[in-house]
Amino acid sequence: MALQILEKKDVVKLYKEVSGEYEFWAPMYEKGNLVFKEIENPEDIVLDYLNPKIPPKNVLFPEEEVIFEYEYEGKDVKIKEREDLEDKRIIFGARPCDTSAMAIMAFFFGFGKFEDEIYLKKKENTIIISIGCNSPQTTCFCTSVGGHPFNKKDADIFLADLGEKYLVEGITDKGKDLLAKLSWLGKATAADEKKAKELSKQAEESMTLKFDMDKIVNILDENFQHPIWQDIAENCIGCGTCAFMCPTCTCFDVIDEHDQYKNRGRRIRIWDTCQFRLYTLETSGHNPRPEKIQRCRNRIMHKFSYYPKNYDGLIGCVGCGRCVRLCPANNDLRMILDNITEIPEGA
Repeated sequence: MALQILEKKDVVKLYKEVSGEYEFWAPMYEKGNLVFKEIENPEDIVLDYLNPKIPPKNVLFPEEEVIFEYEYEGKDVKIKEREDLEDKRIIFGARPCDTSAMAIMAFFFGFGKFEDEIYLKKKENTIIISIGCNSPQTTCFCTSVGGHPFNKKDADIFLADLGEKYLVEGITDKGKDLLAKLSWLGKATAADEKKAKELSKQAEESMTLKFDMDKIVNILDENFQHPIWQDIAENCIGCGTCAFMCPTCTCFDVIDEHDQYKNRGRRIRIWDTCQFRLYTLETSGHNPRPEKIQRCRNRIMHKFSYYPKNYDGLIGCVGCGRCVRLCPANNDLRMILDNITEIPEGA
């Protein structure tokens, strides 16, 4: 499929054309924060933005989600499964790091014998329209973890921001099928393609921070008891911001809510984090990670050691920099990784 052009003024037209068939999620302002929400008024869509505080993972993996509902019929229990998993949606405007994060989550939830049908089914029925990053933030380091400001591989449709218009490229079959319905899209010129390549190169060159992830993985594997973990834990206040704002964190708690008067209830899941002491508290009262140092270590080991060892080299971080920007204690992941690289291999 040839590259096409979407004028920014026609994003409203795009919304109106597809919103009858798809939920349309896009960045908008809510209470002063930029968040991905289901759009009801296309005038609310924000096009000029850096990465939002809350990643768009909440579209497919919301903070609170019903797994199933149930009710008693005599001595029998009737389970009511989710009926909305076939709903179609479009996520418009996700940055490449967040698009990669949703792919990582799909890999995680689909790995092994037991799959998370809820996440995978929603991901399957979602079209992700990603927009390249012309101006990565100073806290970004996606190129160190296998990403790129113009990474296309995990999107269904990729847009390059050319100013007043987007260069449009269909990546997957479902992305190309959607574009085929938009006959009013313009044709891209050679100049448009050249400008997109220049913007991609400029964005990559602006990211001067580089980490050797292979070296970090090897060092972590050999330094589980290193004093560096105490240094990292000293600044941490255990608030969980790093995990809740992380686009790849998948931890959740499961709660059963029962209405004894109506003989019915539901099972829900809510975001949780390994940074909370109660996360690993067992019924017996034993807690394998009772101290903050152990929890801080687990977060770093999980993303940069356990992930690559368990999932064929996959890094559990996309370098979005949210944990750097939003940590109230200024615990900078970049400095942590830099300090880890200073540990001699084999120490």
